Amino acid sequence: MNVVELLERQYGVKTSHSINPEVAQVETTLTKILSYNPKRVSFVLINLGATFITIAPDALVSLTRGIYLVPNGGTLSMVWTEDFEMPTFEWFGIADTAACEIFALEVLTQ
Repeated sequence: MNVVELLERQYGVKTSHSINPEVAQVETTLTKILSYNPKRVSFVLINLGATFITIAPDALVSLTRGIYLVPNGGTLSMVWTEDFEMPTFEWFGIADTAACEIFALEVLTQ
């Protein structure tokens, strides 16, 4: 039995994943990283760039308001069993001094 089958047996749902469903980089202006998706059960965001990124679950994110992802690997991960509805929210970001690559991976129920 593979992991997909185990998840279906344990939780009664099938899952799929998506990489960078919205964007592959965060700009120095407001950037939507993930759209609202009630089927998203988890995600991970990784800052691949050389500058700070600030992210938040609303469009009010700024360099002084949000969650900081440090350069070269700063990470945020969420899963519904620990973070409840937060993985489903829209997530926005803004880069500090230059556009910055981001890796986004989400897991969705089918």
